[in-house]
Amino acid sequence: MNPMIGEWEPPKIEALSAVETRRLARQSVPGLSGDLHQDMGRGAMGVRISGSLTGDEARDTFLQTLREKFYAGDPVDFVSDILEEAELEQVLIERFDVAERNDAPGVFSYSMVLREYTEPPEPPNLGLDLGADLDLGLDIDLGLDLLDLPGLLTDLPDVGPLLEPVAQGAEALSEALGGAAEALGPLAEILNTGGGG
Repeated sequence: MNPMIGEWEPPKIEALSAVETRRLARQSVPGLSGDLHQDMGRGAMGVRISGSLTGDEARDTFLQTLREKFYAGDPVDFVSDILEEAELEQVLIERFDVAERNDAPGVFSYSMVLREYTEPPEPPNLGLDLGADLDLGLDIDLGLDLLDLPGLLTDLPDVGPLLEPVAQGAEALSEALGGAAEALGPLAEILNTGGGG
């Protein structure tokens, strides 16, 4: 079977190669020969497809189809005999290169790199049950209405009595610092006299 990207079969394929890697974190240890490696798991598989076409019409049709898929940025199904045991199901078109050469008029060469796509995990459940029928209007208005979100979730306690000790402490501090100006008065006179002389 020829490689299929979604429902599209790239034409005139000349070479197909796959690269599989492991993500290794290398740790250098002073006095140790070599390095320590921590295996971070398998990396996303890469597939390179290259080929060539002849004629302006074939080139234009190919580029239009490829660019539509590339610009969409959506994962697409991928099937190929060489990757049958790799469990590769979906890919993203990561990049493509095209070239025309002077020494071969009308010949157009291409190369594209596909990258294995992995579905992102579901976001964690934070335990907030907002209710199935609660409509916050987040899709319509993201303005100041969100400032009242805590009020929608629960009743907030009255914190007024909690601030009374802070107010008493602030008053005592103000009174204590008020007498400091009188105590430092003679020092201010000395400094002012010294500055004038």
